[in-house]
Amino acid sequence: MTDILTLGEALIEFMRLPDEGARVLYERGFGGDTSNAAIAAARQGASVGYLSAVGDDLFGQELRALWRAEGVSAAHVITRAGDPTGAYFVQPHASGRNFSYARRGSAASLYGPDDVPAAAIADASVLHSSGLSQAISPTMRAAVRRGAELARASGTLVSFDTNLRLNLWSLEEAMAAAEEILPLADIVFPSDDEAELLTGLSDPDAILDHYLGYGAQIVALKRGARGVRIATPASRTDIPPALSNPLDSTGAGDSFAGAFLAYFLETGDVLRAGQLAAKVAAGTVSGFGAISPIPRRDQVWSD
Repeated sequence: MTDILTLGEALIEFMRLPDEGARVLYERGFGGDTSNAAIAAARQGASVGYLSAVGDDLFGQELRALWRAEGVSAAHVITRAGDPTGAYFVQPHASGRNFSYARRGSAASLYGPDDVPAAAIADASVLHSSGLSQAISPTMRAAVRRGAELARASGTLVSFDTNLRLNLWSLEEAMAAAEEILPLADIVFPSDDEAELLTGLSDPDAILDHYLGYGAQIVALKRGARGVRIATPASRTDIPPALSNPLDSTGAGDSFAGAFLAYFLETGDVLRAGQLAAKVAAGTVSGFGAISPIPRRDQVWSD
C-alpha cells in the first residue's frame, strides 16, 4: 500500500536570482504544489506516489529523475508524446509570491478523469490534491473530482489544499470548483488570505467552521507568520510558527500539507503532526526554491 498519493501538475521552476548588472539570471529547479507536497511527505519517511502527466521532453525526464531521487513513485505518471511539460518563473519574496506560468497545453493539462487509476487510489491511505490542480484545465478539474469520488468510495482519505491562483481562473470558477470537492474532503488546508476570498469570512474560527461544515474531520488553517490553527469537530489548537530565517515563501504551504499528512498517518496525533509540519514549513521558507530547502526527517526530529 501507498501512504499518500498526490494528484496535479509538476513543473520546471525558474527562480530569479539577484541581478548581476544588466544580466537577469534564473536558476532551474522544480515546483508544482502537489509535487512539492509529495516530496515533503517522502522526506518525512512516508510512502508516496504521484498522479499526473509529463511530456516526452527533457523537462519531463528531469521530473522523473527528481521523483526517483526523492523516493516518490511515478509509476502512474503518464508520458504524453508531443505535449510539453509545464514551467513557471518566480521572483522570490520573504512574504508573498510572484509567479508567471508557461503551462498552456501542457501534458498535465490534458490529464483527465479516464486517466485516474482507481486501483492505486484504493490502495492508498490518502489522496491529496488542490484548487490549483483544478485550475489547470477542465479535464484536470474533472480528474480531481473523479479521484476524490474513487477515494471516498474505497475508504481512502481525501485531502484538499484550497491553493488559489487567480491568474489561472476567476474567483467564481475557483469557488464553484471547491464546492465540488469539499463535501468529499476529510482533511482541508486553507490559507487565511485565500480563505477570505473564497468564503467572504475573515475570522479564523468562522473560516474553520465553514470548512468543517462540509464534513471535514481536520481543517488546518495556514496563517503564515502567525502559525496554523487546526480544528477538528471536537477541538481547536493554535500551533505557533517554528523558528525560521525567511528568504522565500515559495512552497511553504505545500511542504506543510505534505509533512502534516505524513506525520498524521504515522502518529494519529493532529497536534504532533502540526508541530512537526510547522518545522518543515519553517525550513522551507529559510531557503530559495520550492523543493531544495524542504527539511528531511532527521533534521526535523533533531531539533
